[in-house]
Amino acid sequence: MLIGVMPDRRFRIVRAGETRRSSPKPGFTLIELLVVIAIIAILAALLLPALSRAKSAGYSAKCKSNLHQIAIALRLYVDDAGKYPPYIRFPINNDPGNILWNRLVLPYASGNTNVFRCPSKRSLTKFEIPFKPKAFHYDLNFAGSGHLRAFGPLGLGLGGSMALIAGPETLIPIPESAVRVPSDMVAVADAELTDDDGDNDYDAASLLTELPPDRHTRGANAVFLDGHVEYSKVRVWRLRSEHSMQRWNTDNLPHREAWSSLDY
Repeated sequence: MLIGVMPDRRFRIVRAGETRRSSPKPGFTLIELLVVIAIIAILAALLLPALSRAKSAGYSAKCKSNLHQIAIALRLYVDDAGKYPPYIRFPINNDPGNILWNRLVLPYASGNTNVFRCPSKRSLTKFEIPFKPKAFHYDLNFAGSGHLRAFGPLGLGLGGSMALIAGPETLIPIPESAVRVPSDMVAVADAELTDDDGDNDYDAASLLTELPPDRHTRGANAVFLDGHVEYSKVRVWRLRSEHSMQRWNTDNLPHREAWSSLDY
């Protein structure tokens, strides 16, 4: 009977001071490295637009909150005065300068000037009293859907038929009772103000011409007199249709005769 013999297992003895060589590990080849870089670039291209949209949505939400606070302040002002603030009050007697509508409303917003600044619009202009137009990013619906100089006051900030005859010093505030449908009238909206002559954009046609095309992904937020906020593309706000235009006027009428005066 044959008995199998197990082979001897030989072990190599490592002497003191001698190091054991390990087998070399394979590294990345140039092609593999380029593939990894390409994958990272594709993922970045997919994620960055989504992150940008999320950031823009956050800015728009903060903007809507600002407009809602302005609407509350405007409501408190009307409760006290019984009328809407004039768009601008020119110097009277010893008054040091023009007083704009936002300065009149500011105390009802706890003096917080930040509510007049949209987070999507970065401005280097600091707030001053009276305000400089470039320092804030919203404007009052002062002229409605028609050019002020051509059709007179249709909005909130400029009232009285004598305003266009005797000069701006005779501006008469719009009474609360003059607004037919508060829930369907724009009060304040995103605006791009560029006038630095101290009278805000009194010389502009209307708030419709001030809506910024490059804010909130080509859209604008607007708050209505009842406090609700809506978002639409700028081109939608400016549509020459009865439904779009009547929302800018105190009498809730479209005023077709005024459409041709709007330059946009």
